[in-house]
Amino acid sequence: MYSIGQIHFEPTQLCQASCPMCDRNKNGGEVNQYLKDESMSYDQFVKAFSPEFLKGLHTFYMCGNHGDPILAPDMLEICEYIRECNSKINLQVITNGGARKVEWWEKLAKIVTFVNFSVDGLQDTNHLYRQGVRWQNVEENMAAFCDAGGRAKWTFIVFNYNEHQVEQARIFSKILGVDEFIIKKSGRYVYSADLKKRDQHQAVDRKGNATQLLTQPKDPKYRNKAIDSDYGKIVDKFGTLDNFIDVAEIQPKCVKKKEIYVSAEGLVFPCCWLAGQVYKWWRPMKDSQEYQMIMDNGGFESININITPLEEIVNGKFFKSIENSWNIHGVAQGRLKTCGNKCNKGWDPFMAQWK
Repeated sequence: MYSIGQIHFEPTQLCQASCPMCDRNKNGGEVNQYLKDESMSYDQFVKAFSPEFLKGLHTFYMCGNHGDPILAPDMLEICEYIRECNSKINLQVITNGGARKVEWWEKLAKIVTFVNFSVDGLQDTNHLYRQGVRWQNVEENMAAFCDAGGRAKWTFIVFNYNEHQVEQARIFSKILGVDEFIIKKSGRYVYSADLKKRDQHQAVDRKGNATQLLTQPKDPKYRNKAIDSDYGKIVDKFGTLDNFIDVAEIQPKCVKKKEIYVSAEGLVFPCCWLAGQVYKWWRPMKDSQEYQMIMDNGGFESININITPLEEIVNGKFFKSIENSWNIHGVAQGRLKTCGNKCNKGWDPFMAQWK
């Protein structure tokens, strides 16, 4: 399909948090019924990724569809192995930062290129989205990592209830020793279930009780332009976002970045978005296009790196079927809706998060 330059790896499905817009749980409540709390072990990782293969990569980053990388039992050992195999690799970790002891973070600081801490507020607000994450842990771990020489980024999702704290958090990030403070304008107000726009999202706790109402920030500079204005233009022109996705030109990000995604179970996909569609809690797994395509092209074992060599997977029927679908007009005719949604030319709320 294409040469591989970088890996997006999810080492575990474990997470102590219950973020309301994360597919790991149902709006912050009950855990997704399809998850098995899998983690890839050090031995599995070494078997799957040879030193020779890792030497050929420029980037390896760990970020979860459903879990937080730092919860993986063998996370530190896996990072050490990657660094031993490729001393120049850009090794990144994206995390909520609320787990592990400070000693663990001090060790990590000596290995990775940087850690991106996802922290959406300060002591009185971060937990409103990062449900289950203790602020004291986050602050201590960020400080320990930075003090040990680690390079850190702080990514702040702006909501209505924390937008007044953006500049205060930016100042605090400098006090902690964070290298870069990043404002994130969430693109998750158009829901994958129906592709309809909503301006708010009700969070619940593990018992299903309503907690924080997540609403978009009032200040336009903190809002996602693709959601705010581009979505309306698309609907005005095509009638629905579905109609646009049927015909839009697909410019696959995976090809441009020469990237693949590997899940905690060892499943290999071109990207995390395609993988995530298999696990949507609000529908039967078998109803996803991606599930059907996997079953039509060899089944899950054929794309599991613990069973099938990576080269065979990337050059196999499943990846080829995905590539072929990009040139099909119409989801009903076989175009992958996820590819049309995430990698079309003309509407990109993901990239707009950083603009």
